[in-house]
Amino acid sequence: AALKRTDLVRLKFEYDNILMEEAAQILEIETFIPMLLQNPDPQGGCRLKRIILIGDHNQLPPVVKNMAFQKYSHMDQSLFSRFV
Repeated sequence: AALKRTDLVRLKFEYDNILMEEAAQILEIETFIPMLLQNPDPQGGCRLKRIILIGDHNQLPPVVKNMAFQKYSHMDQSLFSRFV
């Protein structure tokens, strides 16, 4: 979605639900991308109503290839595992 954002905005694509499958394997910062891509509701407020995270926090964690990020920034923890 981030790569196609300009096309989606041009087509006036709007959504009010986000479903993330395998959410335990998604970097925490990556979960915010689709949330921030939505334009505000013209009547005021936020159009986004639901965010659904599906996954198993006991399986594979997110992959962080940079050792400094992995060691010092806790980027290897997903938002899904923080909620659990």
